[in-house]
Amino acid sequence: MSSELTFRGHEAQQVNDEYSPKPNKPWLSAIRPIRYMLREQRLVFVLIGIVIATLFFTLLPSTSTKSSSSSFSTVHYDSHPISYFENEPKSTPYQQRAAAVVHSFGKIPLGIKRKGLRIVVTGGAGFVGSHLVDRLIARGDSVIVVDNFFTGRKENVMHHFGNPRFELIRHDVVEPLLLEVDQIYHLACPASPTNVVGTLNMLGLAKRVGARFLLTSTSEVYGDPLQHPQKETYWGNVNPIDTWNVARGPYLYP
Repeated sequence: MSSELTFRGHEAQQVNDEYSPKPNKPWLSAIRPIRYMLREQRLVFVLIGIVIATLFFTLLPSTSTKSSSSSFSTVHYDSHPISYFENEPKSTPYQQRAAAVVHSFGKIPLGIKRKGLRIVVTGGAGFVGSHLVDRLIARGDSVIVVDNFFTGRKENVMHHFGNPRFELIRHDVVEPLLLEVDQIYHLACPASPTNVVGTLNMLGLAKRVGARFLLTSTSEVYGDPLQHPQKETYWGNVNPIDTWNVARGPYLYP
């Protein structure tokens, strides 16, 4: 009985029926986007956008040119050729110099601030020494004045009291002195023994710390001049006339 059962639809199904897919139509796949755009009216919107963009970029430069020309037309250059520029801010001399440096060298200077030096001035309370101290302090250096006030006066440097870059030491350079300095200005040169022994002590200090040494002297070591006033090219007549000049004379003979 079971062999006689059949499923619906099997009677109409052919045994030798084969599956055949739909044939491909390449021309339909090519025109399908066009048909879609025409059906949805997308092409119309694309064309409208292109027209608007073209008009915008075409008319914008002309309108900006007209506006700029109209704004400048209010200024009468022919009648007032200079008044238009009178209200412009003028540059300061410093800015002019900076601009000249930029144009000449092509770069802005770094403007690195000069580093202050540590300087000792022997005899800094004297007339010449105090003026030298004023100049060094104004330049930005740190100054140590060494003086025994034998010929110098404390009042010459009192206006520097309270300055952190100024220091006063009451000391005779005949005795050794230990300091860490960059330069030594030796102005403490009265008669012997200070002029010789004190100078040797300062030279020894300069050698130990590697400082530059400046020695001041006087034209009296040359004796009576052969010409007056003396010029820078005059080497003098080396003929000391007293013991003070003789004490300063050894500097002439290395």
